[in-house]
Amino acid sequence: MTAPNEPTPATTPTRRMPPLTWVTTLYYAEGFPYALVNNVAEVLFKDLGASVQAIGLTSAFHLPWNLKFLWAPVLDRHETKRSFILGCEWLVLAITVALALLGATMPMAVAAVVFVALAFVAATHDVAIDGYYLEALDRDEQSKYVGLRAAAYRGAVLVASGPMLVIAGFAGWHAAWWFAVAVAVAMLFFHRHALPDVERRGVPLRVWLSAMARPRRLIMLAVVAAAIGLGRTSGLLDAPLAWLRERIAEVPLVGSLGLGEWIGVALLLVAIPTMIFLGRVQAFLRRRNSSYARAFVDFLEHPQIPRALALILLFRTGESFLMKMRLPFLRDACGLSLEAYGVINGTLGFIATMIGTLLGGYLIAKHGLRRWLWPMVFAQNLPNLLYVLLAAVGDPSQVAIETIASVVILEDFGAGLGTSVFMIYIMRCCDPRHKATHMAVLTAVMSIGFTVAGMGSGYLVARMGFTNFFLLSFVATIPSMLVLPFAPFLDRGRGDEAAHDAPPRPADGHPTNP
Repeated sequence: MTAPNEPTPATTPTRRMPPLTWVTTLYYAEGFPYALVNNVAEVLFKDLGASVQAIGLTSAFHLPWNLKFLWAPVLDRHETKRSFILGCEWLVLAITVALALLGATMPMAVAAVVFVALAFVAATHDVAIDGYYLEALDRDEQSKYVGLRAAAYRGAVLVASGPMLVIAGFAGWHAAWWFAVAVAVAMLFFHRHALPDVERRGVPLRVWLSAMARPRRLIMLAVVAAAIGLGRTSGLLDAPLAWLRERIAEVPLVGSLGLGEWIGVALLLVAIPTMIFLGRVQAFLRRRNSSYARAFVDFLEHPQIPRALALILLFRTGESFLMKMRLPFLRDACGLSLEAYGVINGTLGFIATMIGTLLGGYLIAKHGLRRWLWPMVFAQNLPNLLYVLLAAVGDPSQVAIETIASVVILEDFGAGLGTSVFMIYIMRCCDPRHKATHMAVLTAVMSIGFTVAGMGSGYLVARMGFTNFFLLSFVATIPSMLVLPFAPFLDRGRGDEAAHDAPPRPADGHPTNP
């Protein structure tokens, strides 16, 4: 019999259904609540009568996805990823039922609280799913299904942003949210029966909950909440915040940053000194002697992780520049109508991206990452030069629409191949002892590079013009290609190294405090 604070022995692995089925539904279930929070919420708030400024603040609902790595260690140490998936899906179901009952009659403050709760649940759900994917599939299967993941996720976003809003328009928000409830019920019921039980159960979650409920922590939380509430209700912070916003707005480039860009900048400002003072950071975390700190120590202690982080940070820089300005270029410079842009980018481009991602995952699973790394990286980066040629034409609006569509389709196909390489490489960098945590950290690093690189794109286009800007977007891909020859974990993932080199050790590594 195991002690209450010790992991239970591993259960016998079972596979009730082939991975093709539950990988599809898992990533559909991951994308659907994401779209509810990040796409549907702003439409609902508009119908509730929110101001433009208030609707803009709904972007703050994305914050849990930026910071989910902070609580990912809890999912690695406690219970199983499967149990967290099902628990989160129960909560998603409960929240969507509440929204269905309230419809469009709820006060905006209530709606904000509900969507904040849904955002934290959905972000935690993401962590559990990504960790489970790494736990339940071997390396070849992880590569094979990476395209299917992306397709299912994108399909869920399209359903929530399309048919669900159509239902809201024709039948009202009650009907739309009951549609969301039906999706949540279907996902929960299917996953309860389909997800294989392949994990060793960790420490019971009640151990962590009791640690979090210690009086000192509850008092600190109450003080922080009271201070925030006092600041908002008393108006003491209104004048200083207004003055700060005015000063920021006067700074070129910085004044136009949205919440996502500010989060990216903040994470970058944390990441740079962390890498510079890596040894001291590791020593500090070791002194903490907790399972939470151990997850980050194990991530940082590998001697090759700085090179991996450099590649992950730089990999999508050029793509970020291009993606930010593709819409203005195609609509304004090339003169595409909204309908034509929707067909070319939203339909043909989406299909090309999915084909590229599926093909990339299949080829890497068949022949290995190293064989296809450079061809797929070139396929991702070289189409930027096609935009240079398109912009260099005297009047891009005179270019045949078939030519414009071909450029977009080729670029999206290359982006799909690049996505498959990138996601598989990130999976290779995860330590098997902390799969969920390391996946969350690495995707956060990825978002830093993508966000920070793209945030100055509008300013650069205004100064340089589209031709030079697209040329710069290709130049921005060169640093990642210079780092690529030194990338670790190509032939042998970090998980393979740990399994081969490390002696057997308890699931938690060493005695720790919760």
